[in-house]
Amino acid sequence: MAKSKKKKKKKSTTKRKAVANQPEATAVVESKLPKKQKAVAKATIKDRTTGVVDTVRQFLREVRVELSKVTWPTRKDTLASTSVVLVIVILIAAFLGLVDLGLSRLMRMLLS
Repeated sequence: MAKSKKKKKKKSTTKRKAVANQPEATAVVESKLPKKQKAVAKATIKDRTTGVVDTVRQFLREVRVELSKVTWPTRKDTLASTSVVLVIVILIAAFLGLVDLGLSRLMRMLLS
């Protein structure tokens, strides 16, 4: 009988290169490097406070700008939406109350 020859497939070198160039692989290598930290002078309390105050001021300015872009509903729209919500809540509460009443009577009949 003749032996069948198995052909070996060559692994693509481009695939290896693509895997080697991935950012995850680089991140793993970088994380294994020893970390050398330089001594950084600590900021004074005044510098830190000034930085926080400036950050809060900037945040409040941006909030004011964003709130000026909001389209606020009219009083009529607000009342209409509120009334729809209240009606739906009342209907659901009545439905659940009736279901609860029916189930409690059914349980009393079954247990007595």
